[in-house]
Amino acid sequence: MRYVEKSLTEGERIVYTTRRHWVVLMGPSAGAGLLAVAGIVLLFAKDFMWIGGVVLLVVAAGIVLSGLLRRYAFEFAVTNKRVIYCKGIVTMATDELFLDKIESILVKQGLLGRWLGYGSVSVRGTGGSWEPFPDIADPLMLRRRIQEQIERRSSPIPA
Repeated sequence: MRYVEKSLTEGERIVYTTRRHWVVLMGPSAGAGLLAVAGIVLLFAKDFMWIGGVVLLVVAAGIVLSGLLRRYAFEFAVTNKRVIYCKGIVTMATDELFLDKIESILVKQGLLGRWLGYGSVSVRGTGGSWEPFPDIADPLMLRRRIQEQIERRSSPIPA
């Protein structure tokens, strides 16, 4: 069970969830691929060069694993009451901000981010500083879902 699901209060429901975009895997995959190719070449070399090949393959696997953890050890959720952020597996860092305490939401996207659908989202709470969340998948949708929930909470309930 994910952290967000475990931390829901009575009457609270998840409206939208997202995580880091797949683009965060590109750098580690490219680096690991180069190391893996060099490692495979060394595996078939003469003498004791195969030891270096094994070391390079292990390092490549570690790089891929760290990239996967960077993407999948991150949760960002919008509920009908708050915005929840959780990062980490072994040691976790969480941040929760109630919808009525949110002052503004900033989205930054470069050209590549616009094309591929990722960007940085910063949420500012009352009396607090900007809380940046880099490489979020579909940041405009995240901002829209937060704004929708804020509007729902602030609109008067019809009699």
